[in-house]
Amino acid sequence: MRWFFRRRCRVVYRSEYIASVHAQDSHRAFDVMKFKKIRDQLIADKLMKHGDFLKGERASDEEILLVHEKKYLETLKSPMHVGQLLMLDYINPWDDYVFEYFRYITGGTILAVEYTLDHNIPVFNLGGGYHHAQPARAEGFCLINDIAIAIEKARKTKSIRKVLVVDLDYHQGNGTLMIYQNDPDVFTFSIHAATWEAIEKENNLDIELPLHVSDAEYLTALQDAFPAVFSSFQPELVIYVAGSDPYIKDALGEFDLTEEGMLKRDQFVFNEVRHRKLPLAIVAGGGYGKESWKIYYNFIRWVLEKGY
Repeated sequence: MRWFFRRRCRVVYRSEYIASVHAQDSHRAFDVMKFKKIRDQLIADKLMKHGDFLKGERASDEEILLVHEKKYLETLKSPMHVGQLLMLDYINPWDDYVFEYFRYITGGTILAVEYTLDHNIPVFNLGGGYHHAQPARAEGFCLINDIAIAIEKARKTKSIRKVLVVDLDYHQGNGTLMIYQNDPDVFTFSIHAATWEAIEKENNLDIELPLHVSDAEYLTALQDAFPAVFSSFQPELVIYVAGSDPYIKDALGEFDLTEEGMLKRDQFVFNEVRHRKLPLAIVAGGGYGKESWKIYYNFIRWVLEKGY
């Protein structure tokens, strides 16, 4: 099983991914144990062992500054300010565990990107996808944009330029779009509900769908639009934000995709990318409520069991 696993994909996780469990958020929709549940279930189902998980390093100031402004980064080192940005009911004013959580998650996304570029094996990060964060601003519970940081780190160290970001989170990835609005070498593809930012950008496709869209309607939109991207844009890397929040039981999203429909979505994106033998890094994106973890877990399990 270990041999089979290593040929199919890798998964990034470390215990710091639940470091924010001590914080209390005002809406309590996000399950802070979500990624540990996925890790534990992969082990319980004998799909992976403890030693199979990759561990990313903590994102450094230097890495964060590839995308974010220095003045903004300094404000994130204040636990009280972080608590205000994330609307936490309580945060220890002398402990920076919440920002540290974002640092480690970002380090995981950096590793996922580097590993898939080095080995051309798909890599999942059990976290990440903070696509609302902008160079000098937090938004939508996103402090730093791990997607953009990983892209810029790879551009600096791996000699790549052209990246496709496939964002199927329920919410538009407006932060990533804004960061790359003047960069045609990053193609941003998004299917979402309400558009947060309407920005003219070369190599961008935003598809806004109505609330309570069904499996069939969603998958038709995806299947009609996504393959055509590769006709006009030849990426060296694909990053997939596999948000779980289009799921019908999501606590915040208002799409009506079933568990089966969500897996079909993920399978379609995965097959389109891997059919072209492109490096693929996958981040979790949004997903809220006690059942959210199952959606991302189903995707990882399918790759491990059936491969490509």
